[in-house]
Amino acid sequence: MQEAQVEAVRTLGELLRDDGVVFWSSPEARMTVSSPQGEILFQLVLSSMGTAALAALVRAERREDPDACRKSLWEMREIAAAAALQDSPMSDQEALRTLAAIAAWVQAEAPTDGAACGAAIDLLVDLTAGVDIDALDDAEALTLFRLIEKSLVV
Repeated sequence: MQEAQVEAVRTLGELLRDDGVVFWSSPEARMTVSSPQGEILFQLVLSSMGTAALAALVRAERREDPDACRKSLWEMREIAAAAALQDSPMSDQEALRTLAAIAAWVQAEAPTDGAACGAAIDLLVDLTAGVDIDALDDAEALTLFRLIEKSLVV
């Protein structure tokens, strides 16, 4: 069990190192560790809390980046591709939470750069609006993930 816990912390650290921007786009990162039989053994939950000063700086920076929508869409495609890998440490629910958070941020904060990017983001927000991602079973999460994955290819 101790080895699983140490490996989970190491893996979460690697994910945050590689996708730190995604972590800061939502208030919380979760990693669920299951046994080979599918039983949930434990969860790692990492939360962040920025100050008002940080929020103002981030908003100003994001509004100044006219390519923020396209960059976010590219990042979302990378996350979806990584999550779709057979041995990915990211569950479908984790990928869905991350993609939904980025899409919601882009819709609310980033300047959209035309119909193509804005339409893709709007579709992703619509697909996840009102969905309790944590309540989805594996089949439901996979179905929604595949639908979102296909919409990112457009």
